[in-house]
Amino acid sequence: MKTSYDILVVGAGPAGTTAAERLSANGFEVAVLEEHAIIGEPVDCTGVVGSEALEEFNLPRGLVVGWVNAVSIHSPAGIPVSYRGESPFAYIVDRAELDRTLAARARDAGATFLLSTQAADVTRDARRVEVFCRCPGGETRRLTAKVLILAGGPRFAFHKGLGLGTSSVLWRSAHAELPGDGLSHAHVFLGRDVAPGAFGWAVPVMRHGNPHLRLGVNSHSDAPRYLRKLCEEKFAHLLPGDGSLPCRSWVVPVLPVSRTYGDRVLAVGDAAGQVKPTSGGGIYYGMLSARDAADTVSEAFRRGKLTRDALAAYEKRWRARLGFDLKVGTLFRRLFARMADRDVDDLFRIIHADGLLARITERVSFDWHKELILSLLKHPKLARILMRRCLDWRAEPAFSDLPTL
Repeated sequence: MKTSYDILVVGAGPAGTTAAERLSANGFEVAVLEEHAIIGEPVDCTGVVGSEALEEFNLPRGLVVGWVNAVSIHSPAGIPVSYRGESPFAYIVDRAELDRTLAARARDAGATFLLSTQAADVTRDARRVEVFCRCPGGETRRLTAKVLILAGGPRFAFHKGLGLGTSSVLWRSAHAELPGDGLSHAHVFLGRDVAPGAFGWAVPVMRHGNPHLRLGVNSHSDAPRYLRKLCEEKFAHLLPGDGSLPCRSWVVPVLPVSRTYGDRVLAVGDAAGQVKPTSGGGIYYGMLSARDAADTVSEAFRRGKLTRDALAAYEKRWRARLGFDLKVGTLFRRLFARMADRDVDDLFRIIHADGLLARITERVSFDWHKELILSLLKHPKLARILMRRCLDWRAEPAFSDLPTL
């Protein structure tokens, strides 16, 4: 059984498989380690991607189970702000099938997938990286490679020992899917009773020709409890008769790690905190950064240098692409986290006034938020509301997520 590869990728999510496909197509021996027995399961993501991501990565339309061409955002007092596009600006994909589709592409390019293989420990010397793996039945395996790519989500067990940073700000997230025709378009719900520091959402999807509603909550604490509260208050008619609510819960890093490269190692996707700070969405950013990682590793192999300095170009690449959006988004998230519910209500009232809503929606982009945020900050009345809590250090815990971009 083969135990040595050019590159090991930990994690078979979109970022990991995108890197594996590109590196395999460039002629490298790549193995992807996936701790679960089936790629794409369990599902820890709502699966919303922008139209730009669908097109840029040529994702099959068969993955789409719903689309977003309109969204209504509700303030804590129920004041709505709605936007409708001329065509869908985002799609809800079957996330499990997305993972399997990207894995199949990587496999077709030559990548090897080692399922039910959990990376338990990593060591490194000047010549190689060793990954000690747990396998079914208590079996252990030792795999070696010249480069390691961490793409296993926001699990930072190996980061410090490998000279990488970690994300200091994590959202708690939970989602569930209920059968029934509950909404005509996507809705977002704000308020400290809904999701402290973040938001709840509901999007309609189709499953085997039948309507369902996908619901979720991002929060600073106890997302499953707030998800149940959201369902009971707004969608109780869709809950099962026994009141059960099966849900998945995970964490989302909403601040990039301070360093995503080291000697013979890179981090991509959620493992690097390459996530939109305003929404927690990371599929597109992770896949874009995975391409940058693959290109950097390919160039480093050609030069025969796999040191930290040689791989530093990766961080320069992805920060050049994402950095300004992440900076602006982080600023907005921090401001929003300090706002009281009445501040948010005031913000929505002003947006409705003087035709401001129409001007703001001209800047709507699902994946790139800086233009919309900057337009809000440039409006005197909106900026005053966004900033009014900044000097009140009692409104939220002291910031521990200063941007390092």
